[in-house]
Amino acid sequence: MNRFRAPLSVRLALWIIVFSLGPLLTAYMFMGGQMREAYTAARLEKLENQVRTYSAGLEHTAGGEQVLIESLQRVLPEDQFFLLGLDGRYIAHSDPSKIGASAFDDLGERITNQLLAREAATFVNNDLMLASYRRSLTDPVAVSFSSLSRGLAPLSRLTTSIVLQLIFGLVAIAVAAGFVMHWMLSPSSQISRFAAQLGNREFLATLDTLGFRGEMALIAESLKDLSEKIKTLVQDLEQRVVDRTRELEQRAVQLRATADVSKAITSVRNLEELLQQTTALINERFGYYHVGIFLLDERKEYAVLSASNSAGGTRMLEKKHQLKVGEAGLVGYATANARARIALDVGQDAVFFDNPDLPHTRSEIALPLIASGQILGALDAQSTEPQAFTEDDIATLQSLADQIALAIQNANLFNETEKALETARQGFGEVSRDAWKRMMRYQPRVGFLATLPGAIETHSEIMESSMSTAFRTGDIVFSDDGLSISLPIRIRGETIGAIRLNKSEIAEAWTQEETNLAISLSDQLSGALESARLYKESQQRAARESLVSDISARIGASSRVEAIVRETVQELGQVIGNVRVTFQLQDESNGSAQAKKQRRDGISAMGKVDDGGTQ
Repeated sequence: MNRFRAPLSVRLALWIIVFSLGPLLTAYMFMGGQMREAYTAARLEKLENQVRTYSAGLEHTAGGEQVLIESLQRVLPEDQFFLLGLDGRYIAHSDPSKIGASAFDDLGERITNQLLAREAATFVNNDLMLASYRRSLTDPVAVSFSSLSRGLAPLSRLTTSIVLQLIFGLVAIAVAAGFVMHWMLSPSSQISRFAAQLGNREFLATLDTLGFRGEMALIAESLKDLSEKIKTLVQDLEQRVVDRTRELEQRAVQLRATADVSKAITSVRNLEELLQQTTALINERFGYYHVGIFLLDERKEYAVLSASNSAGGTRMLEKKHQLKVGEAGLVGYATANARARIALDVGQDAVFFDNPDLPHTRSEIALPLIASGQILGALDAQSTEPQAFTEDDIATLQSLADQIALAIQNANLFNETEKALETARQGFGEVSRDAWKRMMRYQPRVGFLATLPGAIETHSEIMESSMSTAFRTGDIVFSDDGLSISLPIRIRGETIGAIRLNKSEIAEAWTQEETNLAISLSDQLSGALESARLYKESQQRAARESLVSDISARIGASSRVEAIVRETVQELGQVIGNVRVTFQLQDESNGSAQAKKQRRDGISAMGKVDDGGTQ
């Protein structure tokens, strides 16, 4: 709404006019009333004198009433006269047509009765002024009357002319005052508009102080200085907002990149692949010139470069690049102090960039790789921009470094577990192979032939040629016509047999799907045979443990040495069979070969005790 308000000078002129018209109109109305009263009183007095003159003239001109009125009318044209009889009818009148007419119809009953009831009277009835006189109540009433508005018209015109002149004078004064106020208030108006523009953030607005004097000039200069300060402050704030927004956007990008890298490396278990993939992902997501991962050696003395994405890093890998912990560069500092460090291409930090393999580096950051409280190495990132890293970047990149360290630790644990499992697998495989070798050494070769009627057992010592080839090479062997396939039966790397599958002569050759099915059958057969061997060994182990328990129970029931020895020899001879058992006690007192011997031949069920003999 303020934009539609009139200027202050115009409003001031209007207020002068408005406040001046009130008293002027009041004076006009007061003067009009006073003039009306004065004029009415004067006219009534004049009419009264005229009617007395008319009444006096009637005494000398009997019957000449109308002639007397006409003579007075010529002298006093603005006034009129009439002579009213006692019956209320006009005897004479300035308007001859009304002679004989009733005054009750013309003047009204009230005024007519008042004229007839008095000797002298004056009346003002609306626009009509009347004055009457007669010498006695029995005489006709002489009346002089005049129009009030007609007499006041010149005075009204004069008063109106005076008032209009006053109004025009006031308007002129108001306009002159408005121009003066406009000239005086023009600086304040400019200052007000300038302040409004500043309030609307129009900081490029200017204020022309030419022609300003005194306090207005001081106020204008102060306002201009304030405007410049506000403009500078706003620009600074806007730049801060832009910088902060850019930092937040960069931080969000870094956090997304950190999440992407962390998600990608969590599923990698091979350490070398993990390190190489990590450096490539960081380079792709963050856009760094060089990314390298250093791992500490076994003695924790050197940080060895283990992976890199750049060409210079590849050359450093070929040279087996390593840095002394606590001494060489940012990586040495980070691995020694477990703290990140930034180097920029200014001041004393410039010494860190003297690397011929990475000549374009202008900024570098090294972050320790810490997992479970142990320093595993360092993450090294380098940029071609002079001030690419800030202290705020450390928190984000350190989180990424922690994720990488955890992934490295998991990969190491996985590799160690794999090695332990492989060692156990190899050990168990050797035990299994030895067991099968012993079984195959002491057990005759057994074979089975499956036909449509059923399966029969064969004891041939000679193996069919294709089965022999599969048994010897460990490979699948197909016949020339493709109708026969021989597969080795392998258990933990040891071939213990072979299986041959033949199709009829009218059938088609073995397909890949059928071959895969045969391989699966061979694997299932290998597992079943191994399970059968383990089951047999467990039964034998249980039998031995039961036998040892029984022998121990029997021995424990004897209290004499000879009885214990005899019982032991007899039980062992019975269980083992076809073996000679000897038990001998050494005499330690004189070092001689004094012994008690119990011998048991596997054929005989009885034992014999020899005292002092040596076997």
